[in-house]
Amino acid sequence: MRRVRDESTQHVDSPAVTIGLAVQPEVLDALSRIDGADGRGLLARFLYSKPLSLAGYRSLTPALLDEQVAATYAKHLAGLTLALADWTDPALIQLTPEADAVLLAFQKVTESRLGPDGSFAPIVKWASKRDGAVARIAGLLHLAAHPEDGWHKPIEASTMATATELGVYFTAHALDVFSVMSADPAHESAVTVLAQLVSSNPAQFTKRELFRMLRRAEFPAIGDLDPALSLLEEHGWIRQQLPPPRTGRGGRPPSPRYETHPRIARGA
Repeated sequence: MRRVRDESTQHVDSPAVTIGLAVQPEVLDALSRIDGADGRGLLARFLYSKPLSLAGYRSLTPALLDEQVAATYAKHLAGLTLALADWTDPALIQLTPEADAVLLAFQKVTESRLGPDGSFAPIVKWASKRDGAVARIAGLLHLAAHPEDGWHKPIEASTMATATELGVYFTAHALDVFSVMSADPAHESAVTVLAQLVSSNPAQFTKRELFRMLRRAEFPAIGDLDPALSLLEEHGWIRQQLPPPRTGRGGRPPSPRYETHPRIARGA
């Protein structure tokens, strides 16, 4: 390790870091707001898993981990650590020609979907790194299967195929996660309002009437409706009516009134 630039900056010549985080979904929104996180490739370096919540369906008496499984895991992990502890150079693990063909086919699929019209366009930075991640996963699976001498054996095609299955899994979750991180905050609110309108299917409504229908936890103040209403009007689901002429009397101005799209009025 050597110091460069100033006393607070450090440079690591041969970094080897693995980071595993278990966070609440709300953290994803905060990650997207970190200055430079996306531009510097930070968000593209993680493999994401965003499972469905099991709240309400969880087993309150889950089975304990089998002692033999725990002992085998500890033995293999300790064996790998001790076997590689004295190595000064990285272990180079080769691929069989068949495994190389599996990886190449996976790479071709990735490349075909990275264009502006491809399905990976929303996650192009992440998807550009997924082939390398799959190759590393294959190496880990290979060492797990051959903890004693895996670095002396090439990776088989079946191991690479299993790694690509995991790559497909992480890709699906990355699409979901990056969609959440890049979403317009008004979008989720608009979806909530639209669902309420479809459920109650009014032909017309006032802003105040809509506010009374919605949960205070989602819309604490009536002004919180404005971004959602603007987005729904932009997409043609609602249309604000012209306000009635003022009579000159005092008092609170009438609540804005909206017409709904015929599909909403039909409960579509």
